[in-house]
Amino acid sequence: LTLGKDPQLGEIAAQAYADLRAAGLDVLLDDRAESAGVKFADADLIGIPVRLAVSGKALAAGGVEAKRRDSAERVIVPLDEVVAWVRG
Repeated sequence: LTLGKDPQLGEIAAQAYADLRAAGLDVLLDDRAESAGVKFADADLIGIPVRLAVSGKALAAGGVEAKRRDSAERVIVPLDEVVAWVRG
């Protein structure tokens, strides 16, 4: 999901989406104009196993924020390692 109004965030999210799809993974891109809390809650309700958040803060830290549904831990994953992290 994308967090923020910067068009660059949408481009990065779209590229991650394309990379994950090309790797044969099922992906849902949430680019709705909703708050982060609404998007996170909806992802939990649907049962999304892995959540990736593209935000200015995460990019400044070196990648995208990644969280597995079965863990409270959030990590920053470099863009070029997203597919491997999701598969792992």
